[in-house]
Amino acid sequence: MPLRKIVLENYRCFRDRQEVELAPVTVVLGKNNSGKSVLTRAPLVIATGFDTSSTAPLDLDRLHPLPVDGFPDLIFEQSTHGRFTLGVETGGPGEFKLEATIRYVDEDRSAYVSSLQLAAAGRLLDLRLQPSIELTEQGLLYEVREPGGEPAIRAVTFRGLLPRARESGIGWPPALRNWPSLGPIRFLSAYRDRPERQHRLPFGTPREVGEQGQGVYGILADDQARRSGELIDRVNELLATIVPDWRIEEIPAGPLWSTVLTRPGSSVRVNLADAGTGLAQVLPVLVQCALDELRGDGVKPLQIVEEPEMHLHPGAHAALANLYLETARTTGTQFLIETHSETLLLRLRRLIAEGKYQPDMVAVYVVEQRDGVSTVQRVAIDELGNLGAGWPEGYFSQDYDEARALASAQLSRSGYGS
Repeated sequence: MPLRKIVLENYRCFRDRQEVELAPVTVVLGKNNSGKSVLTRAPLVIATGFDTSSTAPLDLDRLHPLPVDGFPDLIFEQSTHGRFTLGVETGGPGEFKLEATIRYVDEDRSAYVSSLQLAAAGRLLDLRLQPSIELTEQGLLYEVREPGGEPAIRAVTFRGLLPRARESGIGWPPALRNWPSLGPIRFLSAYRDRPERQHRLPFGTPREVGEQGQGVYGILADDQARRSGELIDRVNELLATIVPDWRIEEIPAGPLWSTVLTRPGSSVRVNLADAGTGLAQVLPVLVQCALDELRGDGVKPLQIVEEPEMHLHPGAHAALANLYLETARTTGTQFLIETHSETLLLRLRRLIAEGKYQPDMVAVYVVEQRDGVSTVQRVAIDELGNLGAGWPEGYFSQDYDEARALASAQLSRSGYGS
């Protein structure tokens, strides 16, 4: 189910409440160390509170390879006696809204859900932890409010962010016996694996490229060895927009496989490990998009991508913008992209101005930090691709400033300066 909104308050560098509505393609911009990564990685943190057997509100052990040292790391200014709020809203079948405040108590080295609001299927569940935390054999004591009923004090046990309904005596419609789930959330770090000269054929069929792109080469080998090579053909079509005249192939090398680059009409084969870094960086993006297109199972994941433009020529940034929008339209995959690329943003705006995509396909956010406090501002985009309210003055103006300074210096040294 698509993730429509995330809510953060007193969370890491975000002191004040932030509500971020997600589009099929959501782009997050900002200066270094402004809080962009905190925002784009927030769905990964929230997801650890779902589909878990942990009694902690968030199963932080699942955050590999992005671990945190503990719950105080998630609280603004790392308070050892504090609380923070996380929320989500989903769309589609089984849609729901959830907002939870998590309290950390240093003496117990433990975190608790101090309040929870959950709305689904026309029902609302509201839990408020009593002022004095009292742990009974049945769980913590909460004041529970449900529509049509009087507030009641009940002992409630949790698994992650969600109460265990049967044990707590919380009434819930039969259609919602299974508590809500966020669905698949995938993450591709800016730090991706360098390709090995050879790799093994996996025993099964991989479905995801992994957090650092480590699954790419097994996916390609599986496609060549066990399938028709349709996936590799599709990847090559996408690759042609970034590295024209080159194709990738998977070739057997005894019990192992190698990913190589070839050119039409040439017998030259270049092992991908010997190619430029940019190609290895972008290949996980291309492979995952091709997987979603050709082997999608109807589930609509959220794909978080950090700095997809890493080590790529600006012309490739524009091609990636096309890829994200088309993949989102044809497969339902959502993209949450952290980027510094002005070219990527310009291509998104151009495609909207050309009428190929509607403005609501794209959401642009700028993260800014002042005095250690980060804020998120959505930037409006109209049907002509113009950026409106929310765009910081002078943002992406560096090229203009440098060109003006260059022209001034040239005129001065040529004797035309005033």
